[in-house]
Amino acid sequence: MRSVAGKIDWPQVMLFCGVLAPLVYLGTDRLAGRLLNSYSFAAQSMSELSAAGSPTRSLVATLNFVAALLMIAFGVGVWRAGDQAVLPRITGGLLIANAALGLIATLLFPPRFGVRPSFGSPGVIIMFLSVVCFVLAMLFGAAAFSGWIRVLSIAVPASYVLLAVLRFATAASSPAGQAASLMGAQERTMVYSFLLWVMALAIRLLMSGRGG
Repeated sequence: MRSVAGKIDWPQVMLFCGVLAPLVYLGTDRLAGRLLNSYSFAAQSMSELSAAGSPTRSLVATLNFVAALLMIAFGVGVWRAGDQAVLPRITGGLLIANAALGLIATLLFPPRFGVRPSFGSPGVIIMFLSVVCFVLAMLFGAAAFSGWIRVLSIAVPASYVLLAVLRFATAASSPAGQAASLMGAQERTMVYSFLLWVMALAIRLLMSGRGG
């Protein structure tokens, strides 16, 4: 990505990081899950792949570090693309916070492999805040950007609410342990849809030339 003068167009590069970061996150999850024996994408949490003692921790921690740097660069790109507008800057800041918090939880507060962490543990709290940041990023993105990206920014968080309602509505009639057996699928539905939104936002900004 070079300008007319032949110099690297860094704002455009930062926005393109929004295409690369989701691909690295997704690729890491799929690769590590296949490398870990008897791992179930539907039943097991994504954090187990980077848990302390997991055979795939080094791989996942390294690739997630790369993905987080790309996501932070994209967040900076979104911030810059908004010029002086407040809402795009908030969206970019939330993307940066999401990546930074997720990386801190992965590197410094990993759960123990094979042990389900308690909700009050530092790693779980930090990851919860990371999730809050990415949900808020989409909501502020809905206010900051128009057109199809606004529709997507509303539809994805709305689907989280719908899935939560359906989960609680069917919990009483579901066999014992069924909810736990779908923990990985539920987690990935949220994370993958957020990464799809990030990629869509990056493409929207790149196509509109907002990075220049």
